[in-house]
Amino acid sequence: MGAVSWVLRKALEWRLRQVERALAHPAATQERLLFRLLRRAADTEWGRAHGYAGIRSVRDYQRAVPICRYEEMAPIWHRAFDGARDVTWPGHIRYFTMSSGTTTETCKALPISREAIRANLRSGVTLMGRVQRQVPDGDVLGGKTLYFGGSPTLERRGQSFQGDASGIVTLHMPRLAQRYRLPSFEIASIPDWEEKVEAIARAYLRTPVRMIVGLPTWTFFLMRRLVELGREQIGPHVRTVADVWPSLRAFVHFGMSMDAFRAECQALVGRPIAFVDTYSSSEAGLTAIQADQADPGMVMEVDIGTFYEFVPLAELDSPQPTRLTLRDVETDRDYAVILTCCSGMWAYDVGDIVRFTSLRPPKLLFAGRTRLTLHRLGEHVLGAEIEMALARAGAATGATVREFTVHTLIPTAHEARGTHQWLVEFEGTPPPLDRFLAQIDANLLEKNLDYKIHRERDYLMRPPVLVALAPGTFYEWARRHGRLGGQRKTPRVALSQEMVDELCALSRDIAHAEPPSVALPAWTAGS
Repeated sequence: MGAVSWVLRKALEWRLRQVERALAHPAATQERLLFRLLRRAADTEWGRAHGYAGIRSVRDYQRAVPICRYEEMAPIWHRAFDGARDVTWPGHIRYFTMSSGTTTETCKALPISREAIRANLRSGVTLMGRVQRQVPDGDVLGGKTLYFGGSPTLERRGQSFQGDASGIVTLHMPRLAQRYRLPSFEIASIPDWEEKVEAIARAYLRTPVRMIVGLPTWTFFLMRRLVELGREQIGPHVRTVADVWPSLRAFVHFGMSMDAFRAECQALVGRPIAFVDTYSSSEAGLTAIQADQADPGMVMEVDIGTFYEFVPLAELDSPQPTRLTLRDVETDRDYAVILTCCSGMWAYDVGDIVRFTSLRPPKLLFAGRTRLTLHRLGEHVLGAEIEMALARAGAATGATVREFTVHTLIPTAHEARGTHQWLVEFEGTPPPLDRFLAQIDANLLEKNLDYKIHRERDYLMRPPVLVALAPGTFYEWARRHGRLGGQRKTPRVALSQEMVDELCALSRDIAHAEPPSVALPAWTAGS
């Protein structure tokens, strides 16, 4: 073991011991963190206006600071572009991270302070430590980590800079850690994601990559390209990623559920690796990390830089919703996430829904977006239930789903019952669509009482319908709308009828076009 690896391994062990102490009393740890944040911001404009100096309890804080959303806070945060200081956080906010999310076409510019950058780096140490304990053969420091994220090149906006959250954090990584991280600054800065995939595949085809961190859809695109290049440059025996990167041991994923993609990824990799799920946001960085391959629940980061509150989902839009802390939450209930963090976000509605699977330590699952549900017919189907139903339908029918979105068909004068329209792009030959749809319907009937009530005897909702889109449809839609990239995901609930119409039109155009001269190979469990 080299000296540098020894130092880093000790750092991982020290951080995990620190985490375990914090998790021994998670609610108390969170409350101490809140009061540290309040003291730091007491002399800002926001802190003075909300009486931070006089706050003595969590309840005092909740009375003083109402739940806020981006539309209310953006004009206040964005004063930093004109050089304003000490507005919602001490000093000048030099960096803003751009977040498109999945519920809107409009990018959000969110503040990220130097303290938040340091908190993100500490969470990165936690992540590496947790992965270290889960990889099949041990050492995650035995090779390189490929972080398939956004560009570190930033755009000036007045007196500040804005860009991708991962890119901002990358610029502040210690040199010691940078020696283990790929890609190079030049490759990471490539703005076109197709070009970036090609550059990474060619530059690191023969590099001992130990771990990949990335969004599943783009990572699969990279993996396929690696195998194709491997066949060309290494030999025809290359069939899987393991034939190119035999030292690969872990895939850390974020931004979307892996349920619909896990079987495809396992077959594509070609050997057992650890799949480590994470829950993160542009606002708070890493919030929770999977710590056990046998348990999908993700352990919360409670001591970094963010204080969390949780609102029962049914109360989110009420004038005075109940605001719970880790002292009060229960398992198996859906909560909207409200965060207060060291970038000057106070009681901010991040727009996410989580469900706790454990309280000591606090473990959660991401359950969807508060504004990304199927609810127009009163059925209230969450994002996590959509992902689950589709994943189980794929497993039951042997189908591999490449991408999908769901749309609500509302009642009309000619059809009094609405339904869900699934637009699905399959890998390879589609399964029998009626059987696939029946599996989706059955899974939602089992998991969601509101859906079951609406679907009983087809009285309020007729059976769902499905449109199988041509391969490449979602990619072309994303390209045309500037949504290619590591932080930009296909909306699982269609943004509008216009989006649905455009997807269908693109699918027809692709289906009638000449086939491409070179196609990436399709990979299924039988490959």
